Amino acid sequence: MIDKILKKIVYFISGFIKRDPCKWIFASHTNFGDNARYLFQDSYNPNKIRKIWIASNKKELDLVQTLGYECYLKGTYKAKFHALTSKNFIYTCYVSDIGYQYSRGANCINLWHGIPLKKIEFDIKTGPLTKKFNNSFKSKINHPEIYRRHDYVLCPSEYVYGYSFKSAFQLKLDQILKFPYPRSIYLKKMVKNSVKFEFLYVPTWRDHQQNFLDNRNLNLEKINEFCVQNDCFFKIKFHPNTQIDIDISIFSHIIIVDNKEDPNQCLVNADCLITDYSSIFFDYLVFNKPIIFYVFDEDEYKSNSRAMYPAAEEITCGNKVYTLQELLIVMKELLNGQDSCESERQQTIDQFGLDFIDIDNRRLYQCLINLK
Repeated sequence: MIDKILKKIVYFISGFIKRDPCKWIFASHTNFGDNARYLFQDSYNPNKIRKIWIASNKKELDLVQTLGYECYLKGTYKAKFHALTSKNFIYTCYVSDIGYQYSRGANCINLWHGIPLKKIEFDIKTGPLTKKFNNSFKSKINHPEIYRRHDYVLCPSEYVYGYSFKSAFQLKLDQILKFPYPRSIYLKKMVKNSVKFEFLYVPTWRDHQQNFLDNRNLNLEKINEFCVQNDCFFKIKFHPNTQIDIDISIFSHIIIVDNKEDPNQCLVNADCLITDYSSIFFDYLVFNKPIIFYVFDEDEYKSNSRAMYPAAEEITCGNKVYTLQELLIVMKELLNGQDSCESERQQTIDQFGLDFIDIDNRRLYQCLINLK
């Protein structure tokens, strides 16, 4: 409680400190990554803005400093000083990744981490996070950083703002920054470095069931046999929280992607993404390549998961399959050039603002420069 009171005092005082408009401070909720990283690293900087990264741990600090960037460990004197004197706070999820108590008088700019399928922030009405976002007196006392609202949120389209960001972040239309995600721009510039046709399977995390894959829905012998016959590869990238022990040493055409491998390169190399309820397919849509939704446990997942946005559930940008046999049939069709969802996929790309020509973040940069 004392810590929370001190933070409120510091927050009040921080509003009287002069801030440098040419100094921007960055942080991400997932170490050195996501949209904050790719805006931070963008070389477009004609105004010579001083960009400073705040690391959450020593490993992240070492990495960013090794890459040649100015970086300080969160909680250190220099990190606090720059937080108190920077005009723009730029982060991927929460201002607390920099320190909400230093943010009064700064522009808090949330780049967020993707287009939502499941309800987020103040739209959450079920599950354990409800108490955190219910606007109660207790919640405001326990989580003051949440009620230091974002001044601006990056949003790729007004459609996304309308069904989610408006209510989830409690924003007015003039508070959204309508530009592509820096991560999406980075992805679109990357080059495939594999020759063979690759299917990339990325199942999302099930917090109600860790071992959700079995021989019925992921029969590796059948999948490997299919890949051998069709001269292609099947890569699997599990969520970091998923704990499934699979021995793939006997399968010549199945690969488990190491968590240390660049996830962006996996997406670039994939000729078809196979997923379920993960918003990763929004990232993949920038390539306009086929997507398969393998939802063998759809009813069970929905009954045990956070509610989804109705608008997101209506998306039809890929084949929806429920059994391994159906999955292999659609995979074969795609290998034969039969892409039955091409027009629906393009419609989704347009609707969600993913059809852009930007090669860097200069439009977003110029917008941030002009913020008061």
